[in-house]
Amino acid sequence: MSMKHLLIAGGGTGGHIAPAIAVGERASDSFEVSYACTPRPVDSMMYSAVTNQVHVMNPPRVDKGMKIFLPFTAARSFLIARALLKSIKADVVLGPGGYSSFFAIAAARSLGIPAAIFDSNAIPGRSNRIASRLCKIAFTGLPGGEHGLNCRTILTGTPVSGKMKKTSVLIARKTIGIQGNRPVFLFLGGSQGAKAINDLALSIKGDVSVLLQCGKSDYQRVVKQSKNQKKLKVMPFINDLSLWYSAADLAVARAGGQTIAELSAFGLPAVFIPYPYAAEDHQTANATAVEKAGGALCRSQREIESLDSDQFLLKLINNRDELANMSTAVKSIFPSDPAESIVSNLRELL
Repeated sequence: MSMKHLLIAGGGTGGHIAPAIAVGERASDSFEVSYACTPRPVDSMMYSAVTNQVHVMNPPRVDKGMKIFLPFTAARSFLIARALLKSIKADVVLGPGGYSSFFAIAAARSLGIPAAIFDSNAIPGRSNRIASRLCKIAFTGLPGGEHGLNCRTILTGTPVSGKMKKTSVLIARKTIGIQGNRPVFLFLGGSQGAKAINDLALSIKGDVSVLLQCGKSDYQRVVKQSKNQKKLKVMPFINDLSLWYSAADLAVARAGGQTIAELSAFGLPAVFIPYPYAAEDHQTANATAVEKAGGALCRSQREIESLDSDQFLLKLINNRDELANMSTAVKSIFPSDPAESIVSNLRELL
């Protein structure tokens, strides 16, 4: 008997794509898996390992662009999604967020194909809230993620790719090229980068090492300003941060749901600086959930820019007892094996 076909439709940001890939990896034993994404560069980069399974759609964004054309572009995207589902003979659809996710779920509903959504945030996204009306079930990454969803919900936690593996600190640092036993910071601004976090990484003084994923758009500026700082290693983007997570003592990061999931998987404590313009301030809600559990500290971007933040971070990274307690706490914020939980529930839908 041939396998059932699962379409996972998510793209546009790393926070939508990473869980899509993690679920797809786990589902490959039970389903034939395809992906639907957007034409953005981050999609082609992150889906590069499964290119032959990827279908590119170009759904409209309701928050940007010329809204006068929205009814026409939306109708076109809906019809393209219907045609895709028919052509691959999809049996079930999972949407991990974004507009490609929404149109695939709407098309599935019109064809009588069962669908589910996943949302990694403590406040679910707008498209997921609308799409939930068309779904059988929703999977949530953090407590609070069920609010505003109009179907049955299960708190699964956010899946992380099984290809991400923790390495010993010594091996990770040797592989990266970090010398000595200095504390190691990891600064992350998400797949798009964040100037405020990059500037904070550049300002760190003291006997420490700094790993910085700065985003492509700010890479040249950061490289120019850091050319005399031997303690700083800079990359525009890394698809698999396993070595950097393994090498670090403390992360300073935005508070996207996928970043939180990966930090939890590696037991890496963090100081979160939520993106202040995130939809409905959902990153602050995410960071607060982890802070309440004891796995992180949350500071607003305004605080970081106005206070002597490098001294605060240096004091924290040298407090080994506090870091150990935070590491234990951040490991415990998710249920075990989110990817398997999602896949098993998708099997039940059929």
